Amino acid sequence: MKSSLRNNLAIALGLLVSAAAIAQGISSYQLCRSGMSALLDLRLEQVAVRMRNGLADSIPATPARGSQPSRDIVITIRKPGAEVPLRSTDPSLQLPQDAAAGLSSDDVNGERWRIYTLRDAGSLIQVAQRSSVREELEREAALTTLWPTLVLLPLVLGAVLLIVRVSFRKMNQLGNEVQEIDASRLRPLPSAGVPSELQPFVDSINRMIGRLAQSIEAERKFIADAAHELRTPLTALQLQADNLQPHIVPGNQERFNELRSGIGRSSALIAQLLRLARADAPLSGSTIEPTDVSEIVVQAVSDVLPIAAARGIDIGAEEMVQDRVAASAADVAIAVKNLVSNAIRYTPDGGTIDLRMRTEGTMLWVEVTDTGPGIAPELLPRVFDRFFRANLDIEGTGLGLSIVRSITQKYGGDAQIRNRNDGRSGIVAAVSFPLAEMFTGASGHGAGTTTGKLAQATGATRYLHGRDV
Repeated sequence: MKSSLRNNLAIALGLLVSAAAIAQGISSYQLCRSGMSALLDLRLEQVAVRMRNGLADSIPATPARGSQPSRDIVITIRKPGAEVPLRSTDPSLQLPQDAAAGLSSDDVNGERWRIYTLRDAGSLIQVAQRSSVREELEREAALTTLWPTLVLLPLVLGAVLLIVRVSFRKMNQLGNEVQEIDASRLRPLPSAGVPSELQPFVDSINRMIGRLAQSIEAERKFIADAAHELRTPLTALQLQADNLQPHIVPGNQERFNELRSGIGRSSALIAQLLRLARADAPLSGSTIEPTDVSEIVVQAVSDVLPIAAARGIDIGAEEMVQDRVAASAADVAIAVKNLVSNAIRYTPDGGTIDLRMRTEGTMLWVEVTDTGPGIAPELLPRVFDRFFRANLDIEGTGLGLSIVRSITQKYGGDAQIRNRNDGRSGIVAAVSFPLAEMFTGASGHGAGTTTGKLAQATGATRYLHGRDV
């Protein structure tokens, strides 16, 4: 488990506050007990002084047994050397006459007592209190001092967690923005409001983003320039090959066709490289007009319909919506046509290709589902890598899906490839683009209109989910 700076700081501060609170509670408890003990001693002394000053007559000469509460103090007044006290609140308690003047502690009748002894010329005054009662009073008073600590400690810990979370909020925001950085979104991190401790880190990342942007731009320009320079001679070769075809003797026709096929593959690769360079190019500052994706889907199906018909592939749309997206129509068309072309290429003769549009949150998704062989699960993470081909037996450049992902990421969308999970072989390829502002007209009406256009464009109808499309 990875260490968290925020959690470590919160735990450290929480332990520090808890330790301080415990130390404060213990010290308050002990100080309160000491203060309460001193206060009880002072009370014994004050009672003895008042007895000497004339309040002794208030004590009954013969008190009733058991009339005094056990928690109260005991007062005994006697003549020096006399066995029987003159007055006592508890005659059964024989306090030691030889106790030292002032405060002392002694065992009487099996109990520990705190005794204050006041010796005068003609009398011996002793005021005593049970030590167990004193300890109980001290403990009760001391425990009351712990309540503020017990109440404030959770509040302080909560405040610590809140302060730590607020203090790390800017760091979390920066972390989220760093996670969103990719080749299509190389924006520098904002430095406004960044703590001084993080400023060098943010500046370093921004410098790295600048260098990365320059490197990617240089790579894109190189690919675009190289593809552009190569396209002209390849076109010339294609024209020369076409002109030479009638003059090729029958015995060389097979090798000549291989030559033409190689020129065609090279031209297709150059075209894909140009599309990739355009897909990697950042968006211009001009406003993007909302794009009707349903029209693009109709056109993509129309373009491949002759190939699908020749191979007996059943192609059509299950569900269409009329929502528009905030993306260039040309880019959306390239992304959708690449998915449809891939589906045609990998679907065996007599197979099925379904197109479906759906909205999810603020995104519009276009899904293309085929009945091809599917992709090995261990190869799925690599399908968007440039020049990667999952099936080497099928002709291709390995750039189509890379172009699709570059286009979708440029507009804040996404591209996904997964195997079907409905018990049939094949894959589900999907692209998403952010929705533009909603236009007037219900989605249901738009869906019917688009479906009709699809049927008219394809020149055929197809029964799907109980409806003719």
